Amino acid sequence: MRFIKYFLLGLIVLVVIFLVFPKTVKEEANLHNSNFFERESFFKGAEIVENNHITYDKKISGGIIPHHLLAGFIISDFFKRLTFNPPKTIILIGPNHYEKGNFKSLTSLYGWNTPFGIVSSDREKISKLVDVNLLKIDEETLPGDHSVVGIMPYIKFYLPNTKVVLILLSGLMTENDVKLLSDSLKTVSDENTTIIASVDFSHYLRGVEAQEKDKKTLELIKNYNYPGLFSLNNDYLDSASSVSVLLMTMQSLNKMNMEVLQNTNSGVIENDNTRQSTSYFSIVYY
Repeated sequence: MRFIKYFLLGLIVLVVIFLVFPKTVKEEANLHNSNFFERESFFKGAEIVENNHITYDKKISGGIIPHHLLAGFIISDFFKRLTFNPPKTIILIGPNHYEKGNFKSLTSLYGWNTPFGIVSSDREKISKLVDVNLLKIDEETLPGDHSVVGIMPYIKFYLPNTKVVLILLSGLMTENDVKLLSDSLKTVSDENTTIIASVDFSHYLRGVEAQEKDKKTLELIKNYNYPGLFSLNNDYLDSASSVSVLLMTMQSLNKMNMEVLQNTNSGVIENDNTRQSTSYFSIVYY
């Protein structure tokens, strides 16, 4: 009898919790951890940016950043500039490094737990993209890919009130696939939305070789040369589709003013041009 009494009491308590705090309980349950966080690199980059006393008066509609966290100071620099005209939503697009999932373009409805707090997903925009069958929700694949998840701490640190739409793109995306996705991104974009391609550039080459590859890639980007971008391999960049979605959307939104903020590689950063390197761009569109 006593067991039944305590069981019923416990049941009542649970019901009250879910009735009084349903939203809180649901939000806490629907969270992924941002597992890619390198504390030393993050705070070193943040310190460099603060010491540079950056100001920026342009309203950034789009951009390209690295996701290799060795280049944390480049990522911090980009997001610091966004703080002067902070967007309500960031659409962050990156490569599906491991080609997981059963669709070419994947997203997540969950929020992201970072060392600085929770980054909320923009469920309204995500639902619109899912409804037209251009994205599939995949809560298994996204948490394991650093191309977008590694950026979450930067967003929360610099833009604490900004929501996100995370998109992973397969290397199997065609130019037509990219065009369809770009057309839909235009419909969910406004003056309070910033679209970012999280992409690393030349891979596995020495620094001097990487610099030469970057020159070619930058010319293709400047000329919106999509066939040229799709012809490139990892010697040049790790996601032509992510860059192309960004460029097509900037074209359609008439946000084609471009500024290259930074271009370097890990050989330069580590002062060793004899080793294999990864190269990085930071570019803004406005």
